[in-house]
Amino acid sequence: YPAAADLPRALERCRMLLDRLLQHEDGWVFAKPVDTYKLGLRDYHSIIAEPMDLGTVSRRLELRRYPNLLCFAKDVRRTFSNAMTYNNKGDDVYESAAKLSRIFESGWVSILAALPSPPPVAVRRARLKDELPRLPVDLQEKAAIIMKDIGGWIQEVDGRVEVDLDKADEATLDKLEWLLALATMRKYDDFKFS
Repeated sequence: YPAAADLPRALERCRMLLDRLLQHEDGWVFAKPVDTYKLGLRDYHSIIAEPMDLGTVSRRLELRRYPNLLCFAKDVRRTFSNAMTYNNKGDDVYESAAKLSRIFESGWVSILAALPSPPPVAVRRARLKDELPRLPVDLQEKAAIIMKDIGGWIQEVDGRVEVDLDKADEATLDKLEWLLALATMRKYDDFKFS
């Protein structure tokens, strides 16, 4: 979720929110990975297990590396929570992270509010049963991997993989619908740039 037709608009809103964070007067602090060597932060990686920065988020968004919008939000949140974990309350970096985090959460709520609710599970499964076989082969392979991870892979017959969508929970349906959205976006890009 969101549906394929809503995805480009949702991604554009994510891009606008990210640009707003990066253009903020304190955004530069979070625009690049923390240079632990230059800053002399010898203990940083022992405290922060998963470093993240808004520049990395921007590249991932641009390259469509996020399997869904929630992964985008998770990385933005990680950027700020890392800064607030490593720095003390009252420090400039901590306070900047807290301020930008509030801006993000406010904007994120409006992005989520603008998305339509997903249709009932039965409708989603029926749509996927119809549309998954029409995906390009590389995306069909990704769909098979997603289904295999939840035990929904039935068998391979003559090079075709059969999957049992009835085993797919809502999170799995979200991932599969994201693949449909990617296929739609590819068609749009091919049309737009060719």
